[in-house]
Amino acid sequence: MKTLTKPEIARRNALCALVQSAREDLDVAIAAYNTAMEEAFVHVQTTADVYNGLIEEAKEWADTMAGQIQDYYECRSARWREGERGRAYDAWLEAYEEALFEAADIEAPDPLEWDGQDVASILEGLPEDPQ
Repeated sequence: MKTLTKPEIARRNALCALVQSAREDLDVAIAAYNTAMEEAFVHVQTTADVYNGLIEEAKEWADTMAGQIQDYYECRSARWREGERGRAYDAWLEAYEEALFEAADIEAPDPLEWDGQDVASILEGLPEDPQ
């Protein structure tokens, strides 16, 4: 082969156009995916905010109950505290004081990124003959 034939050049040019079009379609698809993902995450974040607000309310409630249990416990005699009922109240108080309420800590996923080769330009730049 001394040089590319007209049909080979035509096929190369057709491939360049197809590859370029497919690359543009891929870029559009990635952008659409990223937009949809961002929009969907807004709902996730809003829902997590509601959940986290309720977690805070639950923490406050448990702290209030622990305070009331503590007040009752402290008003009792040392003998009562050392007895069966006092030990039960102490365990009850401990359960409220040690209860863990974890908020939802959800981060948005990273968007898709793609920076592929410009194959159409590479194909187009290949020499047609040995020069």
